[in-house]
Amino acid sequence: MIKFNRAAVAVLIIFMVMSILAGCGNKAASTQPKQEQVAQSSENQSFQQSDATSQNSGEEDIVQKIKSSGKLVIATSADYPPYEFHDISGGKDEIVGFDIDIAKAIAKELGVELEIKDMAFDGVLPALLSKKVDLAIAAFTITEERKKSVNFSDPYLDGGQQIVTYKGSSIKGKEDLKGKTIGVQLGTTGEAEAKKIEGAKLKQFDRVDAVMLDLMNKRIDAAIVGKVVADAYIKLNPDKYELAGDKLNSEQNGIPIRKEDTKLLEVVNKVLKDLKDSGEYEKLVQKWFVDFKPAEKK
Repeated sequence: MIKFNRAAVAVLIIFMVMSILAGCGNKAASTQPKQEQVAQSSENQSFQQSDATSQNSGEEDIVQKIKSSGKLVIATSADYPPYEFHDISGGKDEIVGFDIDIAKAIAKELGVELEIKDMAFDGVLPALLSKKVDLAIAAFTITEERKKSVNFSDPYLDGGQQIVTYKGSSIKGKEDLKGKTIGVQLGTTGEAEAKKIEGAKLKQFDRVDAVMLDLMNKRIDAAIVGKVVADAYIKLNPDKYELAGDKLNSEQNGIPIRKEDTKLLEVVNKVLKDLKDSGEYEKLVQKWFVDFKPAEKK
């Protein structure tokens, strides 16, 4: 029979128990941080997903809002034929024009009605940025300055600014404007072009029809407006107005959209592309910039 020393056995037992406890303690210590790390990772992932969902829903909000309301609300300045203007030839006052037909196509794509808010041109972008309207469509020239506050759609028309005078004027071009009074519409690139003419005086108006009325009555010497608008007014009153020289510059028109409304921007660009691909765009150009004949004012 093998005999054991009681003291040695006791020490051995104590040593074995301590080893087991130490091993359990180490396992628990190594496992706990991993559990916390997994939990924290899940929380971070959940937060990121929530944040991404929030951003995406924010982008989609305007499109969903338009569809839910059943209408697309646009701001324009309806004094700029043939882009947008009041037509009363049918016995009622209706805002029509090239831009308006494009706006109708956007509303159709969204499956909603079109609501138009008419205002002074220099109030159109503020109305857009303050979210009083969904879109702004008013023959806007794409400029670097404007791009600081809004995004623009793909360009939908090439244009430029033009000097217009009253019939029989001695002004034949830009070089004849020194010391003369030029009528311009506030906030337009026509106003910006006029400011570049050395020695000229500016008379500013809220609406382009007021500019052209002053020019007709010879209260100003010339006006600077968009080339297609100048052509439209000459069609309306060929015995009152005439062009002076060539276009002052080349410009592209675009539709301004709030920077956060990326989904709406996608919709607008899709509509512009579809109009061009289908041939409908060329029909609109023909309708408004070639065949357009304003009704005579009575």
